[in-house]
Amino acid sequence: GPHVLVVAHVVVSAPPAPAVTRRAERTIVHYVAPVDGPVVDPFRPPAHIGAPGNRGLEYGNPLWAPVTAAADGLVRWAGQVIGSGTVVIEHADGVRTTYSGLSEVWVDAGAAVRQLDGIGMAGTNVHFGALVRSTYLDPQILIDASGGDGRTRLVPYGDP
Repeated sequence: GPHVLVVAHVVVSAPPAPAVTRRAERTIVHYVAPVDGPVVDPFRPPAHIGAPGNRGLEYGNPLWAPVTAAADGLVRWAGQVIGSGTVVIEHADGVRTTYSGLSEVWVDAGAAVRQLDGIGMAGTNVHFGALVRSTYLDPQILIDASGGDGRTRLVPYGDP
């Protein structure tokens, strides 16, 4: 008689990723500039370890300007680094933003912050960095991709 070939299709799948991981991959976070002032030193990744560069943005902000969270997140670290107040915030998309050059730190590790919540006061030009794992990103790209810096500025008449 006729021969019947049966093909069994077996689907092997990995166990589902934890909910936190799946949610983080789909989360879009909007970023704004953390302080009011022009960028005086843009992102310049060093050519190699030890080479000169700038792993973030340096703002020409006024002394004592309030520094705010660039996006909602969780404060992972807050304290002094070489005499400079520093805050690290982890966001839902896996980016960690860093804020340094603070004369005062107003938040503690473990605190949940919302975008534009005050996290400290500028003591010098504020340095704003962004990392994914151990890779530095250009924070300006995050701000620009979010539709601008979210801050209103008065500009001299006639500027583009």
